[in-house]
Order: sequence, then structure tokens, then C-alpha cells
Amino acid sequence: MINIPKRVLVFAAHQDDEVIGCGGTIKKWSNQGSEIHVCFVTDGSTGVEQGTIPRDIVETRMEEAHNAAATLGVYKLHNFGLECQKVSNKKANFHKFIQKIREVRPDLVITHNQICKHRDHKRTSLLAEEACWKAHENILEELGQPHRVKDLWSFEILDPHPNPDIVVDITETYMHKKAALDIYLSQHGILNDICSYIDGITKIRGYSIDANRGEAFTRMGRNPIKL
Repeated sequence: MINIPKRVLVFAAHQDDEVIGCGGTIKKWSNQGSEIHVCFVTDGSTGVEQGTIPRDIVETRMEEAHNAAATLGVYKLHNFGLECQKVSNKKANFHKFIQKIREVRPDLVITHNQICKHRDHKRTSLLAEEACWKAHENILEELGQPHRVKDLWSFEILDPHPNPDIVVDITETYMHKKAALDIYLSQHGILNDICSYIDGITKIRGYSIDANRGEAFTRMGRNPIKL
């Protein structure tokens, strides 16, 4: 049995990835007393539906993110504000991840998996995985005091994991996940009936653990768990 983490840091490439990937788990754990932090890596600036009237999509998506966070019980939102589709593995970005890990000091980090097709998802995953390892080393004093992350998980977005290691029962919090996703009105025309996909994948994951709904995760980094 895995204990409920006291503090969690979610690195999400875009505003809505946190809900798609682990919204039900966020709500479940926040209800149980976990302190959940969500850090957006990009500004979300390319998330504009074709044929719509131009508007400040960056401001709109962050407003939606704050409302979704309130629905899920997120403790605090953070934002690196990097330009969409230009997340790179340069030192400055790498250091942002290390600094945020050392600032929040999470037991568990959750982020994207590198099987994702989206370039921002892939690069966010790579940066988070390396930063979780590097944050523990006694170097880079200007980025904060060293911190060891106990475990690192990746969530599913639109590319199902072939053999997930963990499935969280979100039967009681699925409606909160759906409500949070409904808040992201700016993305509804872009995501092509994402609600039907989430309805299906959460049923499949729930079935695998004899529950109605579930969210699947795959461990990354493969650091051993201390028991």
C-alpha cells in the first residue's frame, strides 16, 4: 500500500493538462489533506481555436486554471510562462525546475510521460525527471536547499500508457474532474470531444482495479521506494 503523499508538485505543460492527467487524484488527495501544487510550464499562448475572435488567450487560460484549481482543491498554482511549443532543455529552464522542486519540497512529483506526441509534453517530462535527480545534489546553492523527491510519476493525457504501475480510484471525485475540465471553455473546440475520451479511459482504468473510475500513472526515474 502506498501512503497518501503529504505534498505533491504537478508539472503540467499547459493549462488543462493537470485536469486531464490527474484531476480526480488531485481532488481525492486534497480532500484527504495533501498539499497539492501545480506548476504550468508554458503560457498556453497557442491554444486558440481556428476561426475564433483573437483575444488574450494567456490571461484567459490562467483565469480558467485558477477556477479549475479551486474546484479541485489545489493549494497553489505556479507558472514558468515559457512560450508554447518552444520548451527547450537549456540550462535556464532546467534550473527553473530544480528551483521549484527545492521551493515546494514535494514528496511526490507528477508530470508528463515521454510517450506523448506533443513536444511540450515530452520536454517537460525530460526536464522534470532530470531535475528531480539534480535537486537532491548539494550544488547550485542559489537555487535553494537540496531536496530529495521520494517518487516521480507520469500521468496520461492523450497517449495511453502501455503498462501503468499505479491506478488511483477516482470514483468519488470523477465529477469534480469533469467539472474542472468544463471550466476550460477556451479549449473545448480544440480538444475534439475530450470529455468522451476521458469518460472512456477513466472507465478502463477503473475496471483494471475493480472500481468505476480510475487514473493511471507510470513511475519514472526508477529510484527505489524506501519502506
